[in-house]
Amino acid sequence: MPERSTKEMFNEIKKAHGAKEFMTKMQDNFIHTVPAEYLEELLKIKQTTKSEVIRQANLGATTGYQYFDGKRRPSRARMIALGFGFSLTVAELNTMLRRTGYAELYAKDEWDALVIFALNQKFDINRTDELLFRYGLGTITSDN
Repeated sequence: MPERSTKEMFNEIKKAHGAKEFMTKMQDNFIHTVPAEYLEELLKIKQTTKSEVIRQANLGATTGYQYFDGKRRPSRARMIALGFGFSLTVAELNTMLRRTGYAELYAKDEWDALVIFALNQKFDINRTDELLFRYGLGTITSDN
């Protein structure tokens, strides 16, 4: 069965008479990528190493490797940190967030808007954290 667009799936939800009907009919169209699987996929695409991504993401080695091994599930902020570790664009980071079950960056949210700005300016994670902190919004690495 060809993959359905989000709009098609939304319309199916609206037309469904019961949850079981919809869930059974559409189960092959749901995204079920666990973060560790997607991180492994990105390693191949970006041709980088776990250690380099963890270092660029400003994560502790133990925690970082646990994210890649699937022993721990990263928070949204930690996924964003990993996005910086992979040097992702805004579009690539939003794809990563969406595919791993997190909300995309939202331009109307102050914290997210500054992260979008930083990504577009090609800031590293430290400079991005400084920017967020300057505006009183916490940081990525403090998981606020």
